Amino acid sequence: MMSTKQNFNDMVEKLREQRDDINVKIHLANMEVRDEWQELEQKWGQLVDKTKHFNKEVEPTVEGVHAAISLLGEEIKEGYRKVKRAL
Repeated sequence: MMSTKQNFNDMVEKLREQRDDINVKIHLANMEVRDEWQELEQKWGQLVDKTKHFNKEVEPTVEGVHAAISLLGEEIKEGYRKVKRAL
């Protein structure tokens, strides 16, 4: 159970680093990229909220939360790749 929690925390930290890096560059981007960024920011908020919830209530709903957080993390990761390519 602890490794799953640590995996989520590691994923969030790596995404946070990518987010911070992109956020610095986003001010120079065009409107299409900014729109994509704003959508990703909403998903980022969801991921942080879900991760906090996961960390508080790990055991009862591990599988469902794991799937939802993993999917959301992958969507954000792919979105970051897309934004980076556009920059």
